[in-house]
Amino acid sequence: MKTPRKRRIAKSPEVRIAECETHLYFLWDARRLYLQQPERYKQIAAELRILVCETKSNGPLLLDLMDQYDFQHEVQPPGSDPSGPPLKPGPINLVGWRDDPDHKEISERLQKATKSENKDEMAEIDRRLAELAIPISFREWVNKGLALYIEPYDYSNRDLVLAISQQFGSSHEDETVEEPIVQMQQLQLLGQSSELLILVNFADYVISVGTAFISHMMEKHGFEPRYFVAEQVNHGAQ
Repeated sequence: MKTPRKRRIAKSPEVRIAECETHLYFLWDARRLYLQQPERYKQIAAELRILVCETKSNGPLLLDLMDQYDFQHEVQPPGSDPSGPPLKPGPINLVGWRDDPDHKEISERLQKATKSENKDEMAEIDRRLAELAIPISFREWVNKGLALYIEPYDYSNRDLVLAISQQFGSSHEDETVEEPIVQMQQLQLLGQSSELLILVNFADYVISVGTAFISHMMEKHGFEPRYFVAEQVNHGAQ
């Protein structure tokens, strides 16, 4: 006798929010331990995959709940944060940037202006870059924001998380790995391999957005957190 297919039942919104908080806490905890236990990057990548990466078999838990509860977050372009490093305003780099018409135009103008030392043209280029310095949604930044480039490959934030979680992650260890990732492992930045430094910085941003979402759910929907005490929420769980 053929065994009948098991019926699947939708989880309640309350359960999904509680699960989101749990995974955010696991991400925060792995990030907290990372500097003393570098292999925690495997857990960091695995939790990021659950929270913000859409695949054929996985819906991004945090992103979907943010949409469901109308919690908006926009990623600001470089140079827009007065408390951050002193950068000139410019666009957020996305995958496919080399083929972008605006990028091509500005690059050509910049090369010519640099050779001729044309200050007026340089100022015009700065003005043009400032025009392109517009915020994008958190979901778009996750899916299309440029995490790293290693010729000729672009990795979005999502691509990088999936590459690490699916090839080196806490739930899966592939027998083969992508060559660009191995090349990135050989490039050290601040004592860390470059792809992990980028991954951890991305995790910090996700934690910040995620704890803001938890705070929103506490204030607007009466959610009672189990792990994130008020001090963690108010300070971005850092």
